[in-house]
Amino acid sequence: MSRKAPAEDRRIDHVIVNTPSQQNAPNILVVDDTPANLELLSGMLKKRSYKLRAAVSGELALQAVRNEAPDLILLDINMPGMDGYEVCRRLRLDEKLKDIPVIFLSSLDELEDKVKAFNVGGVDYITKPYQIEEVQARIETHLTLKAAREYLKDKHRFLEYTFSRFVSPQVVEAMKQMPISEFLKMERSEITVLFADLRGFTTMANELTPEEVQETLNSFLEVMVARVQEAGGMMDKFLGDGFMALFGAPFRQGDHARRAVNTAVLIQLAHREWMEKRSAGGLPYRPLGIGLAAGETVVGAYGTRTRMEYTALGHVVNLASRLCGAAGAGETLTTSFTRDEALGKAAADGSRCAVSFFSKGKVRFKNIQETVEVISITPEETSHE
Repeated sequence: MSRKAPAEDRRIDHVIVNTPSQQNAPNILVVDDTPANLELLSGMLKKRSYKLRAAVSGELALQAVRNEAPDLILLDINMPGMDGYEVCRRLRLDEKLKDIPVIFLSSLDELEDKVKAFNVGGVDYITKPYQIEEVQARIETHLTLKAAREYLKDKHRFLEYTFSRFVSPQVVEAMKQMPISEFLKMERSEITVLFADLRGFTTMANELTPEEVQETLNSFLEVMVARVQEAGGMMDKFLGDGFMALFGAPFRQGDHARRAVNTAVLIQLAHREWMEKRSAGGLPYRPLGIGLAAGETVVGAYGTRTRMEYTALGHVVNLASRLCGAAGAGETLTTSFTRDEALGKAAADGSRCAVSFFSKGKVRFKNIQETVEVISITPEETSHE
């Protein structure tokens, strides 16, 4: 048995110097009240280029973990003061530290000792004397499992933050089952982009209190988000007193144009009801203009490591925005191509576009190279002279 170090030598945690190549390596905390055991184990593991730290007591182990959370802990059980069981139990009670994998290293080999170790939260148990190959294999296994858990956690957190506000919960759950590369990569895709904007809201907002502006926009968007989600669309972003929605992304939809066209009409109908209720209650409101365009765009996620955005980029997005800007109060405008795509899909699959289309002639928009035939969309029962 190795000689115990004097108490005064064990008042601080034992620091192991790391080479520059180890700075990005897995961070492992080794806890044992026998310095000779620490040095032996550390010497065996340093060939694996881990970033190693050590603590010679349970109290110092907890302090070291709180100073810098390790990726994994190798923990002795029999230590004076606070034993390994108590260290592990306290870690599991801390929300920030509870997921750190703890591997117990102990000379105790009774079944009840091992059961107790797992009951307090240990992920593995290695009996001394151990073979370094076994220790390394167990470490690599649990580091891999930890990395997988963190990947899934980060992926789900990103999905929920980026998409849960803008698509239905069912879509988010389906996306969690996909490889993240499937929906984050930039790719060309056929989609329909829809822009909607409250006409004259900016002028009206100058006469409202901040609280009234917020209440009006929140109330308006609640109605809009519900209609888009019901149709399987994605609310891409809020744009002050308007929004941008996508149909056909992040999941491909062969009938994206038909969905968007029908949704645009339903949005206008729902918005009229909203305005009627607001008017009856003496609350502020403004009519809505909508523009939508179908075609090939680039869709995917872009940004920085700390902030990413999933969206569509390209000519179709610009065209839909221009159409929205040209739409009058209560009007929905699109292109002849979008109309033909919607009607063609409806005829092919036996569904229907419950709308009427009316050509307003060809229009030239700023920064749009070609002349565009603009089509007005109205509910099916509406006719034009």
